[in-house]
Amino acid sequence: MFWKIGKPRATEFPRAGSGHWSISKRLALLHILAVLISYTVFGALLYAKRIQQLEQDTLQDLDAEHASVVAMMSETDARVLLGYELRAQRFEPENLRPFFRILDREGRVLVESLALESASLEGWVPRGAFPPPGTALRWRSRHGGSFLLKSYQLPDRLFSGPGATLQLGINTHEQKALGHQLFLTLLAFVSSGMLFAFGCAYLIVRLALKPLDDISSTASNITRHRLDTRIDDSALPAELVSLAGSFNSMLGRLEDSFSRLSHYSANLAHELRTPINNLMIESDIALAKERTPQEYQQVIASGLEEYGRLSWTVDRLLFLARADLEAPELDRQRLELRGEIEEVFDYYSDCARESGVTLELLGNAVLCADQTLLRRAISNIISNALAYTPNGGAIVVALEQADDLSVSVTVSDTGCGIDEAQLPSIFDRFYRAGANIQGNPSGAGLGLAIVKAITQMHGGSVTVASTPGKGTILTLLFPAGAAPTGSAIFN
Repeated sequence: MFWKIGKPRATEFPRAGSGHWSISKRLALLHILAVLISYTVFGALLYAKRIQQLEQDTLQDLDAEHASVVAMMSETDARVLLGYELRAQRFEPENLRPFFRILDREGRVLVESLALESASLEGWVPRGAFPPPGTALRWRSRHGGSFLLKSYQLPDRLFSGPGATLQLGINTHEQKALGHQLFLTLLAFVSSGMLFAFGCAYLIVRLALKPLDDISSTASNITRHRLDTRIDDSALPAELVSLAGSFNSMLGRLEDSFSRLSHYSANLAHELRTPINNLMIESDIALAKERTPQEYQQVIASGLEEYGRLSWTVDRLLFLARADLEAPELDRQRLELRGEIEEVFDYYSDCARESGVTLELLGNAVLCADQTLLRRAISNIISNALAYTPNGGAIVVALEQADDLSVSVTVSDTGCGIDEAQLPSIFDRFYRAGANIQGNPSGAGLGLAIVKAITQMHGGSVTVASTPGKGTILTLLFPAGAAPTGSAIFN
């Protein structure tokens, strides 16, 4: 039941940069990863589409050249026209011009273009490298050149005779160069776009998460002496308003708990100091001079009363501490509440008779509960009611069992009552309402705190209503078959 409270250490609030990645960096990296994937996918699609378009353009060039050759071969002076075409090719760039070869049905060369560097075409692209008619093929020569080759079946009416073949080819060096240039351009675009996107994303995320930094800064400055600090949610985005509200609620609970703890510690010190001071004073007086054995015996007997008070207080504090820290295992039994309360009445009957207070029991109910704890709770309530009920008053206990088998135990008295402002505090430890106490003047104010703890152990609740000068009504509510639960550290 004791807690050490000290100044928060710096290590209690980990800072970003000490092995922890900030949310800003994580979101920025996730964003740039998404940008990288998007750029890469779309860049690859663009590159593939462009290469496909270049290849289609090359095939169209071959088809156009095929149509041109067929047209020239259809003329009566076909050989002359083809000779002009071959001579004209010499003035075209070698890596751009198409070349062709016409073979008869036996595979003999009728006409063919010059290859690169004005060498023989057979040395660069042999006849056997071409695919069957109607198909195209990419082919690399032993000289390192890359070509697109395609064969065409020529019509029988041409001068080449039936079964002739036209072999067309074109150097794809320029196409590869364009593809390589496109790849480098896309790579540069993706790289620069990623850097720009990362910078923009990091800046945007930092600005968006600045309210979180403000909340963190506020939290890091909170100590036990500054628990009244609250987060201003007026300028926060809608997503963080609930977080700020929860944080402020937590601070409110902490502030209230520390306040109660300070009050509890002060009351505990006072309750323990009084019997200890009495024991010390009696011992000092007894030792001040020689005394008879009878006088020493009287001092010891008086000390036993103070020891009993200390033991009583410590026993109740230990019970409340166990109830706070763990959910105790209850020895549940099926109890006839009327018989249990009659046993408590028998215990207090003499005290009630001396105080001129009438004890009355109404109704009956059955409850599955821990017999010892239930009797203790009822006993504390009766004892407290006797202490505040004057001569001629009455204490009435009414038992009621609802249709759902839940049970209510209502204890009403005709005592002095409690002010409405004091009602929320009567279940606090060491709290005693008013000074109009008929009996038990040495009570420590733990009785009702124990009643509340026992009720909560059984899954129930306790309520109180009071009218000053007329009396108090305290009601215990027990749900049917409720599981035991622990009580809160601060009532």
